[in-house]
Amino acid sequence: MKILLTGATGFLGARAELFLRQEHDVYALPSALIRGEMAGERAEQLYEAIAAFAPDVLLHTAAISDTAYAEQHPEESRQANVVLPQALARIAMKMNAKLISCSSDQVYNGCACKGPFDENARLSPQNVYGRHKLEAEDRVSQLAPDTVSLRLSWMYDLPAFSLPTHRNLLTDLLAAALQQVPLRLSQSDLRGITYVRHVIANLPRAFTLSGGVYNFGSESAQSVWQIAEAWREALDLDEGFLQPVEGMPRSLCMDCAKIKEEGILLDDACDGIKRCIRDYGLDSLGWSAIIN
Repeated sequence: MKILLTGATGFLGARAELFLRQEHDVYALPSALIRGEMAGERAEQLYEAIAAFAPDVLLHTAAISDTAYAEQHPEESRQANVVLPQALARIAMKMNAKLISCSSDQVYNGCACKGPFDENARLSPQNVYGRHKLEAEDRVSQLAPDTVSLRLSWMYDLPAFSLPTHRNLLTDLLAAALQQVPLRLSQSDLRGITYVRHVIANLPRAFTLSGGVYNFGSESAQSVWQIAEAWREALDLDEGFLQPVEGMPRSLCMDCAKIKEEGILLDDACDGIKRCIRDYGLDSLGWSAIIN
C-alpha cells in the first residue's frame, strides 16, 4: 500500500512513519508544503506533490495541537487545523484516495456530564483547538464522505530512537520520581490517556473503516491523578510524590464501542502502561535505566 503522511516530524507522525515503513511504501510530505497559509499556489503545489506519489491513503497527522498556542493564535490554528484538512479532502476525492484525518478528544471539552461520550454526543467545545477539530471533521466529511476522522486522546511515550517527544504524563511521572519532587495532578480532570505505539499499531486497521468519525484511544472514567497512581504502582515507584489537587471539573472520556465493533481493541488507560513497560523492557531493566 502507498501511504502519504503529513506531520512526519511530529510526535505521532514520526512514530507512524517508522512503523508503517516496515510493510508499506510511505512518502513523508515535506513540511514546507503545508506550513503557513494555504494560498492558491500552495494548494496547487500540494496537489502536484501528492499526485506524483499517487497514494492509496493520505494519513494526516500534522496539526497545531498545543491548545494554549491555538488559543493565542486562532487564525494560525484555523489554517493548520481546518484549511489544510479541507485541501487534503479535496485532493483525496480527486485522486480516489482514502483520507485518514486525526482529530482530538478536545471536541468533548465542554460536555455537561461525565461521559464517557460516544461519537454522537452533543458537542460544544470550549477551546479554539477543539472547535477547529470539530469543524474540520464536518468539512472533510462533506468534501470526501469516505474520510475517516480519528478522535485521539492525550498520548504518551518515552524519549527513544531519536524520535521527537513532547512532555506527557509518563515523562512527568518518571522525572518527578527520579528527582523526588511533588507532581500535582487533578482529581477532577477525567480522560483517557493512550500509549502512542498501540495507536500506531492499529492504524492500518483504520485504513479500511467506512467513512465517519471514530473515538480512537484508551477508555477511562478515571482522573489524571488516578491514572498516574495506577502507573506508579505498575512501575513500582515510591509512594508519596504524587499529590492530588482539585481543579475545574472536566471530562474527555471516550466511549470506543464503535471501533470495538470493527475489531479494533485499544488498551484502557491503566493497561496501556503495562504494554509500554514490556515494549521498553522496564519490567527487567527498571525505569531508572531508561530515564538515565
